[in-house]
Amino acid sequence: MGCGPSSRAQHGKDLKLTGSNLIFTQGQLAALNSYFSDLVDNSECFSKDPGNEKSLVLIERLIQRLVCGVGILDSRFSSKFLITLEPHKLNNKPGNSLSYLVRLDELSSPSLYPETAGPTCHLVEPEGGPQGFARLRISGPGSENWAEFVSSQGYLRRDKVQERFVELLAQSAARSNVVGRPCEVDESRVCGSPGKVVDATHLHRLLQSSAKEQMYYGTGESYSKKFPDPRDFRIAIVEGCSCVRLRVGMIYSRDIGVETDVEVTLVLGIGFTSWPSSAQFPARIDLTHPECLLYHQASSTGFFVVPAPPHPTLRCDDRPSTWQLRFPAAEQTLAKHYSAGSVPGRTLTVLRALLHDLRSTTNGGHVLSDYMVKTLLWFRLEEVPILAQWTHDKLAIHVLTIADRLVTALRTQRHPSYFFPWFNIMLNSPGGGTLHYTEEDYTHDAELLTYYLRRLTDSSPALAQCCDPWQRMESALIAKWSDVINDLTPPQATRSTRLSFYPLSSSGYSTIAASQYSIRQLSYIGQLLRSLLIVRSLTLTKSSSLPTWSHHRHSSQPVENSHNEDLIFLISSILEQAKHAYLGTSRLITTYRRTSGPRTKPRTVCEAYDLAANRLLDEVRINKSSQELDVTDDRAVVRDVIKWLYHGVDSEKKTLAPVLRPYMDKLFTVSHENCWYTTEWNRRQESDEIKALGKFCRLVSDGKISVNDGIVDAYYKGWSWAESIIKTSSELADGVELILTPASGKVIRHRVTDTKLDLNNVGMSRSLGRRKVSRDGKILTSATLPRHAKPFRECLKSRLNRSKEDDELLTTSHNILKNANPMVLTMEAMHRYGNHRGIGSIVHALITLRKFSVLQEVSGMLPESDRSQVLDEIQRVSKEVRRPRNLARSVSARIKPSQIYRSTNELSLAPVEDGEGNIALDETLVGTCRQVRVRGSYPSVFNPAFFRAPETEAISPMYADSPFRQNKLSNENEMMHLMRSTRRKQIRRNDIT
Repeated sequence: MGCGPSSRAQHGKDLKLTGSNLIFTQGQLAALNSYFSDLVDNSECFSKDPGNEKSLVLIERLIQRLVCGVGILDSRFSSKFLITLEPHKLNNKPGNSLSYLVRLDELSSPSLYPETAGPTCHLVEPEGGPQGFARLRISGPGSENWAEFVSSQGYLRRDKVQERFVELLAQSAARSNVVGRPCEVDESRVCGSPGKVVDATHLHRLLQSSAKEQMYYGTGESYSKKFPDPRDFRIAIVEGCSCVRLRVGMIYSRDIGVETDVEVTLVLGIGFTSWPSSAQFPARIDLTHPECLLYHQASSTGFFVVPAPPHPTLRCDDRPSTWQLRFPAAEQTLAKHYSAGSVPGRTLTVLRALLHDLRSTTNGGHVLSDYMVKTLLWFRLEEVPILAQWTHDKLAIHVLTIADRLVTALRTQRHPSYFFPWFNIMLNSPGGGTLHYTEEDYTHDAELLTYYLRRLTDSSPALAQCCDPWQRMESALIAKWSDVINDLTPPQATRSTRLSFYPLSSSGYSTIAASQYSIRQLSYIGQLLRSLLIVRSLTLTKSSSLPTWSHHRHSSQPVENSHNEDLIFLISSILEQAKHAYLGTSRLITTYRRTSGPRTKPRTVCEAYDLAANRLLDEVRINKSSQELDVTDDRAVVRDVIKWLYHGVDSEKKTLAPVLRPYMDKLFTVSHENCWYTTEWNRRQESDEIKALGKFCRLVSDGKISVNDGIVDAYYKGWSWAESIIKTSSELADGVELILTPASGKVIRHRVTDTKLDLNNVGMSRSLGRRKVSRDGKILTSATLPRHAKPFRECLKSRLNRSKEDDELLTTSHNILKNANPMVLTMEAMHRYGNHRGIGSIVHALITLRKFSVLQEVSGMLPESDRSQVLDEIQRVSKEVRRPRNLARSVSARIKPSQIYRSTNELSLAPVEDGEGNIALDETLVGTCRQVRVRGSYPSVFNPAFFRAPETEAISPMYADSPFRQNKLSNENEMMHLMRSTRRKQIRRNDIT
């Protein structure tokens, strides 16, 4: 990471901080755990004042009004959404500040309305330019409208675009008649309603759906209420920043308001759905990482280019036309994987409190930024994926380690970005936002942070407080889960043979090893490979170095439709990952002495490995049995890939085996545990709620259904978004306004109140199974919306409904309309917000394994009041699990076999074929693989060039040495461990009143 990692002292289990040269004993660490926990729970800097919240709401409405004015004054700068850079549930930053991203819809992709698409922006990552930056070219219809912002070389100039935006912002603030009432705003082009203030992850999923299938909340009094008047505020533009920074103060507070000005950051952005080719993330992360699926999901959310210039110390040929690349959706996807009460979330909260303390009590802390802290936390999460290292008793270790690395980064003025290895966040992401800081500023902040850490060693309390009972229960759950996983692994006596270390039959132990993978493991690995291919398909093409076996191909074999080439494509990617995981950055390790004669043997491990890989791939290419493989079955394809990899381990014992065997062992271990989480992971990715809501919006837009009848019908069919609309309309005195924008220039508004929704005069009943009582009493036919039954496991984790903790954060009608938007709630359900490491919940995994006794045992550590409730829920879930099986047995015993004959067209059982007679493989692993192969010239999805410094890269003098390689994970830990999963508070059903 560009700095030396902290470690444990050799004389014991103490924590040694190499950057600040401090040592913390076990007693001090235990005491600091209590101190940091108390800081998170009781710190005044995180308390939310209702008056302060109302002021921030007014300022947010003011920003909406200003941005609406910008879009009205110049349609080229219109933005349909206002993108907040801090997720609502994780917004635990101290202080008064707001940050937004303003998307230039006309230049961004995907287009809001494809039928009226404008010019197209093309990203150019120049050779020799600073990493993390790019230039833009505009082409297509409407590009002449941007001619004034294009340089003589044909690139879009960021400085002119930003100057025009600031000019429009000033005009919007000066003219009070630019924007009228909220009901007069064209919501199809600009953002005037509270429900259109979304974060980057919501925007990514919104843009994947059609404009006819989107709905937003507006205030029920939009016809009478006005936007805040800019003349009631003090608005000043802060100069010397890379973004548009405003200081907003209230002149007429009227018993609400903050004493100090609020800092508002507005960042212009042009969106892209692809992924930059120079990004190291997620290419550096192996498939053996427990959270690899999360990283692949984050890298499929696109990126933005913003008008931020490179640091003055970096050489750049065309600085005015160079834009910076940022990844707000990917960053928020990583953040939303953990809840605010998890150990990663609490670690970030403590570090933010530390940063706030440095800024408020001294004249330092200006160089430090929240983004630096989050970057260090992401690296820490990546390099320490072990379950036992992220329990609550390890909170102090993570806080101190990250703070110590921050000290080293300040002293060296260097730390790589999480996405680009040669992008220095210490220079490009300072806290003050200025373009340049002196060396004394960095040294001063480093000394202040070191003094703060030293003060923790002196003032650590003598005794640690008792652990919270929920935390003790989670620790016990972790230990029980590890025991369950160990019991499911092969016995110790035969584990080596099952992992292909000894031949047991004439078929060879490659077949034996491949057969040890369960169906769940094969499905999980297939899901990993598909996500890897999806990321590769989104990555922009760029010439780069490839492994030696990549260009070796027999011309006699067809490339496009050969199943063997698809297998080679997948096998080669795993071979590359295994090589770089084993060798690291030392690419030249001598294994043979050089002789005076012609060289007949490879001199390095890399060369020997590449030659052996070529021989294995040639064997796969000429093999005829692969042509008979069922390519429509992903598990069969994965099993064949694994079989060939183990065959390489067996046949190349001196070259492939030492490198590939550790990788395959880790892959088996990780898939053995993670396969029990895939059910929950896939359920989170389900889009049934979004599809049903989109169908409702489309029916309303086409006039085929009334809004009230559609909501009531969906409510009785069990759709959660309908429950949310009914609940929100009953909470607000004026109800809610549903806003639909099916086309450009077309806005549909409908006010919904609880009095208009007649829920009693319906022949339906909300029974436990959400089934209709009588068919005669239904309002609409089943052709409107399908019936939906919620999974019973959601009783342990509220996904689509607002919980009590969420309601406590919604103190104003604006916040309710913004965060209770049914589309937002549905999209939030796709994020985990978990309390432990891993891609799923331990509780859900234990339910899948029918280990209810484990849950009952660990629940005994809770207080009596909580224990009884948890045990009741466990018993209810246990009955729900066993009910379908018992019901099926009883029904099959009573019912006689049916004597009805139904003719079946035999052609319907044949595989679906495309126009050329080939089996359709679009939704399969082989189909995805073939699309990636046809798209580009890369025979592999893994690019080893990411691990080397670019040869023509413009590097600052501070980059004398290459940054520390981040993917050096704990190789000695072969067993992946998972963490706790129960929520601190029991989730109750939302009662609709």
